[in-house]
Amino acid sequence: MLRRATAAARTVTFADLTAYGNPPLDEPTLLQSAERTRKELLAGLARRVSQHLSLPYLPATNPSLAKVHQLYSKAFFDLSTVPEVRTLADNDRLCKGLAQMVEEHRDNIPLLAKGFKESRKYLPDATITEFLDRAIRNRISLRLMAEQHLSLSAASFPFLRPSSPSSASSSSDTVIVQPNDPRVEPSARPPSSSLSASRVGVLDLALSPYDLIHNCAEYVTLLCESTYGVAPGYRIEGGLPDMTVGSVGSHLEYILTELLKNAFRATVEYNVPKPEEKDPSVFRFEDLPHAHMLKSDFPEVLITVSTVPGAMTIRIRDRGGGVPPENVRNIFSYAFTSVPVLPDPDSDPDSPAATYGGTTNAGYLGGVGGGPEGGESALQTNVGTLAGLGFGLPLSRIYSSYFGGSLDLVSMYGWGTDVYCVLKTL
Repeated sequence: MLRRATAAARTVTFADLTAYGNPPLDEPTLLQSAERTRKELLAGLARRVSQHLSLPYLPATNPSLAKVHQLYSKAFFDLSTVPEVRTLADNDRLCKGLAQMVEEHRDNIPLLAKGFKESRKYLPDATITEFLDRAIRNRISLRLMAEQHLSLSAASFPFLRPSSPSSASSSSDTVIVQPNDPRVEPSARPPSSSLSASRVGVLDLALSPYDLIHNCAEYVTLLCESTYGVAPGYRIEGGLPDMTVGSVGSHLEYILTELLKNAFRATVEYNVPKPEEKDPSVFRFEDLPHAHMLKSDFPEVLITVSTVPGAMTIRIRDRGGGVPPENVRNIFSYAFTSVPVLPDPDSDPDSPAATYGGTTNAGYLGGVGGGPEGGESALQTNVGTLAGLGFGLPLSRIYSSYFGGSLDLVSMYGWGTDVYCVLKTL
């Protein structure tokens, strides 16, 4: 493990995703992909285990962080028992292991968020940020490699497609996460089984930005209406319906959903009248300041799309009041959220962890959850989570930059916010 952990970390590139050509692949090419995937995943998993071992004793023994360490250790051990892939039967065994690994690691982001919230008093913020940046980028790489090979195998030899590990053991109480569920960050979703001719594994060579933006905006509209009873309108400029680009659609979908959640929520909360004093012990929806407002009472969220060869820029502009200048530098910090945190009866009230993910940004851009769990403090409905964990913006920035793009925010305090997402495309 130590030998593999010292290997240089590498980012998956578009060239890696297209290296074996369009599926279906012939048997020798698929087996070559399988063996490369096995070796790369072993190195990546070894790095994850090594990084967790580098944590000081008290954070390392936190139950949530220890659980993540245990999951990566198990994944490394399980994959290390898979021999060199020489036949389709070997590939079948590998694919079953990859599908199991993907399922078991679905909740890693909420576990990391909870673990570092509880351990923050033992670590400086810079150390937490460095750890999470490396952990999440490595997680994206692992997921891309695993899902890419699963997708290529399914498209090349459909009879090898592994069944979902959770399907056989699911019960009525189990939440089944769908591959295109926008509530869940891409590295927590089950592998895609799409066999579309435009797809090279996880890479969609004919992705429609207009359709994806429209679908995400409609979902966030439903989520906002379920949370507040009302949602602002939105308008898409540029990005003609017949325009397509080559990109990883699940990454863009997650980024758009998180940014639109922030824009919609800020627009609603900033543009409602100040509520009258009410008895705090009695809750009535009709007493909420936005309960009797209509969509037309709110300024639109404007989504502008521009493409040039090799890149696409999406600007999301809202009139949600912007961000106070003193808070702008914290916007991309992990767990910087505007949702009030419910007190944990088991936590130390004097600990800095009591304010981790607190209310310092109330009413402005807030972090959005990394999955349907969202935590106790999330603005949550049966449709999904509007805000809560505080990982939405930093995760979106990492997804934007993974293939060489960027995510930047420009705030006009007292008016609104522009967020610019630049993505590399094919």
